[in-house]
Amino acid sequence: MASPAAHAPRARPDARPMRIALGAGGLAALSALLTAIVIPVGSPVVAPASDNKQAAASVTGTPIIIQRPIQYIQLQPDQTAPPGATVIDPAAPQPTAVVISVPAPTQAPIVIKTTQSGRVIR
Repeated sequence: MASPAAHAPRARPDARPMRIALGAGGLAALSALLTAIVIPVGSPVVAPASDNKQAAASVTGTPIIIQRPIQYIQLQPDQTAPPGATVIDPAAPQPTAVVISVPAPTQAPIVIKTTQSGRVIR
């Protein structure tokens, strides 16, 4: 039998460089996750362009539709509407909506009788 001292111990690779790389990757992933959680979703930032056609060409993705609330005001007899405002004549006829409801056709219900196992009884 050979003595244990006769066998030389195996040389193992150094694990420190891989541990450092995995640690740095983990910190980067954690930072990205925390940033995504903490920062609220905002409107996309578009670089200012000199021409609207250039701005439209530089933006990609789905367009965002912004609906501004409509504010109606009633002018006093001596007041005039600001420039660019839409004036609605109060004496104009009001739009009407007509709702017609048509009842659905009636149909006799179909009854299928089965046993507990699912076999159809005629």
